[in-house]
This record gives sequence, C-alpha cells and structure tokens, in this order.
Amino acid sequence: MKFGHRLKRIVSCDAERLSMTLEFTDGFRGTVDLTSLFRKPGRRPLPLEILRGQLFDRCFVEGGALAWPNGYELCPDALRAAIVEQRRGRGRRRRRAA
Repeated sequence: MKFGHRLKRIVSCDAERLSMTLEFTDGFRGTVDLTSLFRKPGRRPLPLEILRGQLFDRCFVEGGALAWPNGYELCPDALRAAIVEQRRGRGRRRRRAA
C-alpha cells in the first residue's frame, strides 16, 4: 500500500449513519463508514466528545487530514484503506447473495 495520501475535500457527511464521502488530492473518491470508530470508541475521549456535542458534521480538512473542532484527526491513509476494505467487503456480500 502506498502512503502519503491527502484529502482534498469532504464531498458529503451523514451524521446519522456516521459516514462521509471523501475526495483525495489524486482524484480517488469513496465513502467511509466510521460507525465502529464512533460507536465503540473505547478509551478515546475525543470521538465521544464529538458524538455528545453533535459535532460529527462539523468536520473539515486540515493539512490533508480529516479533523474536528475538538482537535480529533484521522489519518488520510487510514481512511483510504478503510474505504478500499469496505468496498471489498461489499463486493463479497454481493457475490454471496447472487
């Protein structure tokens, strides 16, 4: 896997589904489901703060990373890997259903 990706913009954000569509500087675009990160934050207080304060849709791109007003940031390489993995998972589910 290649590293060093940067986000260009947030295309859309769905606070109810805890997902967003992101566009990277190289043109790659995809939707990432962040449910597991925000619904089961474990010992990470910043995701909990985002949910409690209803800040999910106040995200923005800062320095090529996904960020929130409380200082929480997500690595663009990890987000891209999650998009690719989630696409693979959906493809497997479709093939099984067919």
